[in-house]
Amino acid sequence: MMHNETMIHVPAIRLWQALCGGVQLPKTQYQHVIECVACEELASQIGDALDDIEEALRRNRLGVSGGTHSTSRLN
Repeated sequence: MMHNETMIHVPAIRLWQALCGGVQLPKTQYQHVIECVACEELASQIGDALDDIEEALRRNRLGVSGGTHSTSRLN
């Protein structure tokens, strides 16, 4: 899409919040994430980091109550 080239990237903290289920991205930002290689890669890296955190918490039995991680974190 042509308008995507001028779209500002989704801020990393906003992506982190969305992947944690804290906020829902507006449609334009969500669309940008799935069309922008850099934002999609950042979202994937954040998802991997969240999975690592969940695994470490489980391994150390800290604060994770047997929940399952989402393969599709974006709202």
